[in-house]
Amino acid sequence: MFTSENIHKILKDIHFLYSMKRKVIRQGHNTLTVTLPTHWVQKLNIKAGDEIDLVEIENRLIINGQQRTKEKACVIDIRDFTVPLLWRYFQSAYRSGCDEIKVVFDPVRKKYDDAFHYYTTQFEYSKLGEKVPSRPAIAMIQEVVDRFIGIEIIETGEGYCVIREMGEPTSKEFDNSLRRIFLIMIELFDRTIKAIGTNEIGDASLCKEIHAIDLGVDKFVDYCCRILNKITGVHPEDKKQLIFSSLFLLELLGDEFKYLAKHIALSKKSVKECNALAELVKEHFMQYYKLYYKFDRSLSIDFGQKDVEVYKSHFNTKGEMHGECRSITRHIMMISKLTFALAELRIQMEF
Repeated sequence: MFTSENIHKILKDIHFLYSMKRKVIRQGHNTLTVTLPTHWVQKLNIKAGDEIDLVEIENRLIINGQQRTKEKACVIDIRDFTVPLLWRYFQSAYRSGCDEIKVVFDPVRKKYDDAFHYYTTQFEYSKLGEKVPSRPAIAMIQEVVDRFIGIEIIETGEGYCVIREMGEPTSKEFDNSLRRIFLIMIELFDRTIKAIGTNEIGDASLCKEIHAIDLGVDKFVDYCCRILNKITGVHPEDKKQLIFSSLFLLELLGDEFKYLAKHIALSKKSVKECNALAELVKEHFMQYYKLYYKFDRSLSIDFGQKDVEVYKSHFNTKGEMHGECRSITRHIMMISKLTFALAELRIQMEF
């Protein structure tokens, strides 16, 4: 049954189809131009000065535009929030692409836990270092904001502050940020393998160093998620979920190094026996890194063979490991499992 609303939509669609024909206009001596359909421009929120891609296929010219989302704002009331809950809310707003985030807090409360070092100074990590002093709300929120790329506090008042994006992300920044995640991950491997090989046991500074390096992974994962949510056309829509999943797994993989560092620091005996497995798992990850950027059947076969090699090495030596070494190898094997899961997602991107 046709309603006035249905008829209006049909007429709008018909008009859109007919509007695809455009007259070629001469501009200057050697330049020909055509106008872009208003409906398409509005849908993708394209502005003057934006770049669009032109793809030539035989006698066809395909125009690809990257959709930029319209202004998006939110309010986060952090009263009665724990520090981990604050991170989850703020991270979610940032990743979703909010241009402006207003944070509301209790103006009467004078002291807040340190947000940046919360996990390293609570629970088991408290055995290795001092408790970081509490601070005022604005100082705590500033620490959170500093952890994210491209945003700043632009306004403060009694019981609130406003955070805003200071620059428009691009698809090129996504590519650079993703590459940076891989490079930081290699740095985590190298630093951890060095700590195991040189027996840096009983040293709390190792935990702090690894934690600081891993924050780089978290920062660029969040930024990549933000770009994927703010700009369409960076990757095909049917591949986006695979990329999101890969980013989340890379974040989890980076976290494993913090647990490794904690067990190395807590160990009272040599941990050098874990070195061979750690080296093997790094090789495993490096194969995935190559596979991600240059997918090839022969590389995937090499990756599968390395996975078997890692498991054989683990099962041949796990019975000989002492307390902390057993914990270290468990986390090394978790890195290997996450690497294999990442490779599965990369293979799926080919189909």
